[in-house]
Amino acid sequence: MTLWEKARLDPPPKKLELFSYENNAYARIVCEALCELELPYILQNVGDGSPRTKLLLEASGSKEVPYIIDPNTGTQIGDYKKILSYLFQMYSASTV
Repeated sequence: MTLWEKARLDPPPKKLELFSYENNAYARIVCEALCELELPYILQNVGDGSPRTKLLLEASGSKEVPYIIDPNTGTQIGDYKKILSYLFQMYSASTV
């Protein structure tokens, strides 16, 4: 696998947490960004009937996905464009 030239070489100490459900196009874009940045993350699949939906509701107050929690900074974001902006600003090599 080739490392993206702007991915940080040192991963954050804690894994990010992404809430999604299968076939969500916006969450897929966020997943691709996480992979491009070489960021470790936990994927919480919150499809219909999932017991993990309760975790999403507690964190965000809604069922909208994608939703990301970064325990390294305490940041929680629910809009995919804002998530992408945050990830690339926070975790690109040029920011360290």
